[in-house]
Amino acid sequence: MNINEKLKEELKEIVWDYEVSLEELIQILEGRKKSFSLNREKILARLLLSVNWYKLLEIFGPHILKEILNDEVLKYIHIESLRQDFVYAREVLSEL
Repeated sequence: MNINEKLKEELKEIVWDYEVSLEELIQILEGRKKSFSLNREKILARLLLSVNWYKLLEIFGPHILKEILNDEVLKYIHIESLRQDFVYAREVLSEL
């Protein structure tokens, strides 16, 4: 996963309720660090819930975004209707 400046900006915004540095977030996202309260899937789910869809497409591109929309990430989205929207989005991206 390419950690670009746009993604770094979004990461800072989505974990306002955790005491964690940007560098730690990037390490967790890349799988280089473990955390008791945060994991890669939880961070990705927060991105899905917090960032505009078109901005996510811009940051990740459709192929990476399709990979992000896996069941391990979606299980952190507790509102069923939202989770189903992301499942639908995954299906649409699979057709590209």
